[in-house]
Amino acid sequence: MSKKKSKKKKNITTKKKKKNIKPLIATMAVIVGIAAVIAVSYVVYMNTSLAGAGFADKSYVSVSAYDASGDEADLHSVYNVRYDDYKGSMKLNSDGTFELWMTPGAKDDGEHSGKYTYDRDKQVLNAKFDGGAKMKMKIIRNDDGSLKRIEIPYNGYTVYMTEKIN
Repeated sequence: MSKKKSKKKKNITTKKKKKNIKPLIATMAVIVGIAAVIAVSYVVYMNTSLAGAGFADKSYVSVSAYDASGDEADLHSVYNVRYDDYKGSMKLNSDGTFELWMTPGAKDDGEHSGKYTYDRDKQVLNAKFDGGAKMKMKIIRNDDGSLKRIEIPYNGYTVYMTEKIN
C-alpha cells in the first residue's frame, strides 16, 4: 500500500496590514525640530555676526564731534590734546576685537582694546574694553546700506568716525 501524502491546499488570504504611522510621525517631528534649530541658529548668527556688516577689518579716524546740544566741537577740545594733527582712531577686526584710541596711552592699559558684538537690528556695536568698561557705538548707514559713519560717545561728546582712506 502506498501512502499518499495528503496535499492540503494552503488557504492564502490577502490581509491588508495596517500601516503603523507612529514611526513616520516621529521621524517627521525630528526633521521639523532640526529644521527649526537650524533656522533659529541662522537668524541669531546673522544678527550678531560680522559677516557682511561692512565695517570689520577696517580702520577709522574721527572727523568731527558734537556736544550734547548738537553744536560741533573742536576735536582738540574733545581729546584735550595740543597736537594739531591728533585724531582719534579705531580698528575693528572681523574676529570681534577692536582697538580704540581717543587719547594717547599705553596699548596694554585696558582702556584701548577689547571685544565687541554687533546688533544688526539696532545697528549698534556693543564694546567691552579689556579693563571692564562698556560702550555702545552706533552704526549710521547711507540709503544704499553702505557705512556712513560710526558714532562714539566720549566725555559728553559724540565723535563721528569714518573709514580711514590711505
